[in-house]
Amino acid sequence: MSEPVSPKPLLIAGATGYALWPANTLEATLRCLDLPIDGIEIDVQLTSDGHVVAHHDYRFSADHTRMDGVWLDAASGPLKDMTLAELRRYDVGRTRPDLATPLQYPDREQMDGVHVPTLPELLAALTAASGPRRLLYVEIKTDPQNPAEAPAPELIVEAVFRDLEAAGYVDHAKIIAFDWQVLRLSALRSPGVMTAHLTIPAALAPQAKLDAEGRSPWRDGHDPAEFGSEMAAIKAHGGMEWSPYFKDVTADRVVEAETHGLRVGPWGLALGDDVRRMAELGVYSSTVSGFDWGADLD
Repeated sequence: MSEPVSPKPLLIAGATGYALWPANTLEATLRCLDLPIDGIEIDVQLTSDGHVVAHHDYRFSADHTRMDGVWLDAASGPLKDMTLAELRRYDVGRTRPDLATPLQYPDREQMDGVHVPTLPELLAALTAASGPRRLLYVEIKTDPQNPAEAPAPELIVEAVFRDLEAAGYVDHAKIIAFDWQVLRLSALRSPGVMTAHLTIPAALAPQAKLDAEGRSPWRDGHDPAEFGSEMAAIKAHGGMEWSPYFKDVTADRVVEAETHGLRVGPWGLALGDDVRRMAELGVYSSTVSGFDWGADLD
């Protein structure tokens, strides 16, 4: 299925509006569904007993997690080694009040009793929402640099499609990933599924650990140096969309993407001015963290 054609970029609430509410939560999803947005984006992990759950990091952060009302002393063990019941013991609705550094999102609503949701729970909320069916961007979290921390790509891809198919939501979902292996596996699992190739921000690219031949493990054998450009590598890998950090988007790069038949779907936007600039550049969708929704959606 193709995404709807829109005269302006689709607006997708990144991690269920992570600057406004606890990220990747059912509570935030319900708030997003009260806004005139086109969809939500979530990050997903896989529990040891096979449940797909929404959470960004591979471990629970001590700065954002409590158990029985007590802040964690250190990061938890890997989520992939926990059962769903074990994950449910953690409360991810607040940020520790005594942080040494200022809050990144000081206006984020603080909540109690917020637990990591499963993908079926989020799909049920999306299905029950009034109005047009919202899109769901699913960022599948794997880590080819440190696979011991993250779910195995084959296992989590299969589990994600199991849940999407059970909810009848494959045609309204897009699989996105920094690990391009995930996108290849997704296309094999469900031919025609919408995908987007996330790319590491230019400022963080030096942190990628290269193999002995100087290639990035995130590219699934499609290093831009071998194909002439990043866009050519994405297209050769079967890509439909280039999804960069918004500050890496320029007019020339949008033209280059379009030359290769790729849509452009930037992420990381927070301000209305940034959303408008992306719209002027002709991007297809913008994944936003949260801003003055009412004013900026006009």
